[in-house]
Amino acid sequence: MTARSLRQIVGLAPTFQPGSSLAASKTALLLIDYQQEYRQGPLALPDEATASAVARRLRAWAEAAGVTVIHVQHRVPAGSLLFADGSPGAEPLPGLAPASGQSLISKRLPSSFVSTGLAELLHSAGIETLLLAGYMTHNCVDATARDAFHRGYRVGIVADACATRDLPGVGGATISAAQVHAAVLAGLGDRIAEIVELATLEALSIA
Repeated sequence: MTARSLRQIVGLAPTFQPGSSLAASKTALLLIDYQQEYRQGPLALPDEATASAVARRLRAWAEAAGVTVIHVQHRVPAGSLLFADGSPGAEPLPGLAPASGQSLISKRLPSSFVSTGLAELLHSAGIETLLLAGYMTHNCVDATARDAFHRGYRVGIVADACATRDLPGVGGATISAAQVHAAVLAGLGDRIAEIVELATLEALSIA
């Protein structure tokens, strides 16, 4: 028997599919934690280079489509081991720094909504649909997607612009980054979000 998601079981029609229309004025793209910590050092992601290249193309698509682009960066006080404010590791990856007129949200916890001004920013812009991409799939992308869903947003996750790292499993066995990434997206895709790829977005009709 073929596995089905909760979305399929209850008959929710996909929002993001070739030929569908996307209301650009009511859509925002959150680019989450595209920062140097994920390129080198203890948090280096095996698929960072590939995912970041997709993220740059995703950003260009959103800008051309008139979709609001919001950058989220993880920043903690100076002197911290990771993401310390002012440190090289906290800096954005090439091609993924905020452009003039684009908002930047700084956070200290996994969800981009907690103790930030993101909710107010989205509300004031009349945003109804959120597209998420970033690092890491199992942590900040997951937390932000769940928070967004609970707040009533339609959520899409751009899978090929996300990545994560190997994790120790229960008992100490290593779970590969690819396995973690796939499992987390499967869980989110069950009900929380639609899992898409950049090519799917590029095939949408923009309203």
